Amino acid sequence: MFTYGVKYVGEFKDGEFHGQGTYTFASGDQYTGEFKDNVVHGQGTYSYANGDRYVGEYRDGKRHGLGAATLADGGQYIGESRDDMMHGPVSYT
Repeated sequence: MFTYGVKYVGEFKDGEFHGQGTYTFASGDQYTGEFKDNVVHGQGTYSYANGDRYVGEYRDGKRHGLGAATLADGGQYIGESRDDMMHGPVSYT
C-alpha cells in the first residue's frame, strides 16, 4: 500500500484511513486532517514542501468549500473551491 518515504499516522476504520490523521508524502508534502474511506474528506491542512499551505474543506480528495491558501512568498488567497479549482469571489492579499 505504501511506497518508500510515505507515512500515515492516524485513525482507521475497517482497515482504511478514517477519522483524524496525518499523511506524509515522499515529496515532503503533508496533509493533516480528516479522512473518510482512505480519502481526504472534511477539514484539513495541506502543507507543501515548497512552503505553500492550504487550510480548508475537502470532499472526495479535492479542495471543496471554504479555505485559505498561504503562499511561501506571503501572499494569501481566501475563498471557495469546487473540485480543486478556485470558484466565486476570491480575496488575495
